Amino acid sequence: MNRVLSLPHTPMFPGLLDGLKKGRLRTAVTDKGTVRLKAPMGMVEMKFSTADHQLPAGTDVFVWWKVGGFVCAPASEVEREERDTEQVNQRLMLARAHLAEARAERRARLAAHVDIVLEDVDEPVHFA
Repeated sequence: MNRVLSLPHTPMFPGLLDGLKKGRLRTAVTDKGTVRLKAPMGMVEMKFSTADHQLPAGTDVFVWWKVGGFVCAPASEVEREERDTEQVNQRLMLARAHLAEARAERRARLAAHVDIVLEDVDEPVHFA
């Protein structure tokens, strides 16, 4: 679950957050219950926006910019979701390869029984 972070509680300089908005940063929850990020122009510290989003001190988290503010999630959750996504992508690519192979076999079977040459089309034909 993504947890919303407050606006930074540290002094803000022009352009301080610009570098932080470009990617996902890994850090840990501090003993004070805040998330501290090292930016090129100084430290940025944020609190969790609500008490029920608070994570225990020492929890590894990823922080990123989303729409209009910073959010974070435990690193273990993010990594698990990435692994799950990769597994789904691999299964999808395998299914597409099997489908392409089955279509090629079907074209070969049909071509063996007819005197016309079929076009090599990978997309299904839709009839109205």
